[in-house]
Amino acid sequence: MSSAGQKTDMEHKNLNKDELDLFTHLMSLPNPYGFPLPLLESNFKVDGSTIWRFPVKDDPVTHTRNIQSLPMKEDDIFIAAYMKCGTHWVAEMLHMLLKGSIKYSEKTKESTMLEVVCDLDTLTHMQSPRVLNSHLYMVHLPREIVQKKIKIIHLLRQPKDVAVSWYHHMKHMHSTVAFTFEKYLDAYVQEDLIPTSHQFNYLRQMSEFEKLHPDHPIIHIHYEDLKLDPVPVVQKLAKFIGVSAKEAFCQQVVEACHFDMMIKADESRKLPANIEDKITKKAFYRKGIMGDWKNHFTVAQNEMFDD
Repeated sequence: MSSAGQKTDMEHKNLNKDELDLFTHLMSLPNPYGFPLPLLESNFKVDGSTIWRFPVKDDPVTHTRNIQSLPMKEDDIFIAAYMKCGTHWVAEMLHMLLKGSIKYSEKTKESTMLEVVCDLDTLTHMQSPRVLNSHLYMVHLPREIVQKKIKIIHLLRQPKDVAVSWYHHMKHMHSTVAFTFEKYLDAYVQEDLIPTSHQFNYLRQMSEFEKLHPDHPIIHIHYEDLKLDPVPVVQKLAKFIGVSAKEAFCQQVVEACHFDMMIKADESRKLPANIEDKITKKAFYRKGIMGDWKNHFTVAQNEMFDD
């Protein structure tokens, strides 16, 4: 990708010295797949696993260490998921189940997403039970999750649909002609995906976490189950978090959290100030369907991905 092509991502912004230094640094990084410039990272690692450049004031390593030492409350609920697996969706369902009311949360899920919360201390003022979330590996999350056996809701989705949705998410954030699905998929399967590794690595580390902590309260929720037969899944969630919810109420939750309803609800909610200029809400909602990967993968790409 040429320097001129890369510059289109940031040329219209007024950069301060720190931003200019970062921009210059990113321009110097190898970019064989044509990734949008702001997504290029420096491959930071904490405790052996890769992290990315978070949109917060501290450097990535410092912020991760702060996350690891974050105090947890006994009744906290934690959503752990790879990108594009339905975190917005399930967070809204949990909010309604905990409140016992079909009323949308006043804040977006990014306000409790640990890697984008600038001041983690603000989370201590949240009303309990708190619903926190993250796309980080378990090793990077608060240590007290294990110590206090905090309930974990692990979200999963068909890997090919995840790959397609993640590509469009990044493309929407920073559109460049050079960033094609073909190049993106090559980077993905070769574990050169920037800014994070692929879903299979995430699933492997989650499986390892369960082996190390076999008695930890964790529930696995599949995106496809929520699409095909959502009411039993919502009932399952309610039971897991310890709230009473009749079938009729769970049906109301499902209807209120329909894809189109979620888009409408988000219109009145603001993203945290530190990310509102880096992403738009449209990046979170594209189609919300199953099987869209068939509209993107060639036969050869499908075989490569399966291998």
